[in-house]
Amino acid sequence: MSMLMDKFSLSVGQSIRKFLFIGLICCLNYTHAHPSWGIAVDDERNIYFADILHHDRGSVWRLSSEGKLELLFQDFHAHNVSLDANYNLVTAHGEMDEHFMISLNKDGSIDTLFNTNDYKKFNGGCCAYSPKNEIVFSAEHYLWRLNKNGKREKLSDHYFEWNQTVYADDNGNYYGPDIADGKGKLIRIDSNGEASVIATDLITKLERPYDKHADVLMGITKGCDGYMYIAELAGQRIIKILEEGKTQDFYISEGDWVPTGIDFFSGDAYILEYKEKNGYAGPRIIKIDESGNKSEIFNYDEYEEGNAAPLIDKNKGPTNWWLYSFLVLLLLVITLGIFRLKNHRHSEVKAE
Repeated sequence: MSMLMDKFSLSVGQSIRKFLFIGLICCLNYTHAHPSWGIAVDDERNIYFADILHHDRGSVWRLSSEGKLELLFQDFHAHNVSLDANYNLVTAHGEMDEHFMISLNKDGSIDTLFNTNDYKKFNGGCCAYSPKNEIVFSAEHYLWRLNKNGKREKLSDHYFEWNQTVYADDNGNYYGPDIADGKGKLIRIDSNGEASVIATDLITKLERPYDKHADVLMGITKGCDGYMYIAELAGQRIIKILEEGKTQDFYISEGDWVPTGIDFFSGDAYILEYKEKNGYAGPRIIKIDESGNKSEIFNYDEYEEGNAAPLIDKNKGPTNWWLYSFLVLLLLVITLGIFRLKNHRHSEVKAE
């Protein structure tokens, strides 16, 4: 009987340790997930943006031109947001085996544009909706679009080593960064499927080894001036890409803030930012007008608009301190239990 109990205790202990290890790895992976980059401004200057730090798996918000914040979707893991030709919101949920794109129409109705459990057929975690009403996405090292039959078509034979963002402009061009070499480059694929590198050396080299999960290129857009802009996290900046691959810093975040996305409307730039160092914060939105004047027009953690939809929680996603505390406490309790069990078995042996 004692031997059976010992085997049972050993099995339970191994199972618990395995469970804790997997849980810890999941938590660590979650903490290293990069934030959302999607931000879009409509013809009435309403701002739509994605946010994966709040409301379980994430949320999608609308900030009206009057400064009223409205929660559109919660428990919704969106990295990007787009607007169709009629300025209806298009966004996608992409996580694990759930990938679907939806349209939120101005009358409040919701249309499902595509739904699958296979990210190879459609990757909701790295996608966009083009001005030509095309669903485009990145998967298996290539950029794709969905045809009228819902089947994916390769945009080009260009192979991406490591791609995390996709963008489509109104001229039928598609863009995606490749960060595998640690330097970073932006690839353009034209309407004929021809790929070209339009800029290189876009990732800032820091005094630590390159981290392809943190030192990334994210939100991309075309400015009102016709130039391409891209967010670069390592350098905490928005890069403007000029002719012949030349670049310049359009914007650099202050302190620990990091820009992840950008959109333009009528000459004004709207920049989505998060803070990841020394505790998570945000999102916040910075506006830069045509004259270069900069102002913070929204900060999630300081928002106090009385007539707006309430911020249901203040959970900072990856900083779930209570979860870590629970796991540490559980690990200590289990370790103490196993230690006491071993001492008890040792005492039984000595008694015999």
